Amino acid sequence: MEYSASFASEGWFQQDIEYVLKSLNKGLSRDEIRQNVLNENPFLLRSELTIGKRFQMVYRRAMTLYPMLTDYYFQGHNHDQKALLLYSFLKSYRYAYENFYELIIYRYQYNHGILHSSNMNFYMEEKEQQSEKIANWNVTTKRKINNILLLFYRESGMIELVDGEYKVFPLHVSQALKQFAEEHDPLLKAMITLEVGV
Repeated sequence: MEYSASFASEGWFQQDIEYVLKSLNKGLSRDEIRQNVLNENPFLLRSELTIGKRFQMVYRRAMTLYPMLTDYYFQGHNHDQKALLLYSFLKSYRYAYENFYELIIYRYQYNHGILHSSNMNFYMEEKEQQSEKIANWNVTTKRKINNILLLFYRESGMIELVDGEYKVFPLHVSQALKQFAEEHDPLLKAMITLEVGV
């Protein structure tokens, strides 16, 4: 998976991902779903171009859940859905995936679970040293990426603003999803435990 700044235009998109997952469950192909999205505009966007771009993002993320995790998404509770939406994001973008493993888990294990916005900036600077592609992202893109990451961590319940700083928490999920993660998915397990290799 290559680094990509395309997730600077990502969003939570829960309803859009649910639409795609339901369509996949009905046995529709990618092209059929795309055509339905263009015809029906369930994403409520103004132009065919923006609908197409949104479809690309949400289809990519939905495919990280389909078919193995779809039932957990629809039959689980709200916490399961939030965890799986974050999971779909981390699975889709290398920078987000590495940020979770290298920054969030580290802050939880070694810094009393405290995360500051400046930690996101310092992490970005470290990655710039490792990747010319990241070094070439413009300042606005870097800011958007950090904001999107914080949005996903907040929406999923992994971080919470407490007394002016973010506190990092393991995700609360159903016992069924937790068992699946422990047996089949190291990333999902890491999201639930904030531990690696345990």
